[in-house]
Amino acid sequence: MTNLRAVDANDLPWAPHRSYPGVYVRAVQGSEVCADLEVKWVRIAPGAEIPPHTHADSAETFYIFAGQGAFYMADRLVPCHAGSCGFAPPGAVHGLKNVSQEDLHLLAVFTPPLNK
Repeated sequence: MTNLRAVDANDLPWAPHRSYPGVYVRAVQGSEVCADLEVKWVRIAPGAEIPPHTHADSAETFYIFAGQGAFYMADRLVPCHAGSCGFAPPGAVHGLKNVSQEDLHLLAVFTPPLNK
């Protein structure tokens, strides 16, 4: 039997990102519920960024649902806004910068979960 789970992400606490100032995270779906993926709601303050980085063993799909920014895709910046979606396979250099005066909000889906 499948275990179903619903969560109101608005009720989850924001936690400062452990490495990036101005970046906050809500853990929406963790590996304790589904071993195949991890979902985080990420908020990036104006001018803040998640600098270019890689995940050795996890792919990341990121969907912007509020604000404007720029995806770091390898060695270039690609403008993004609400409705933009990006994908970084394992080992690919990627990141995200908020270029607006409002918070940038996105869902980040990691497959498999980070640090699995």
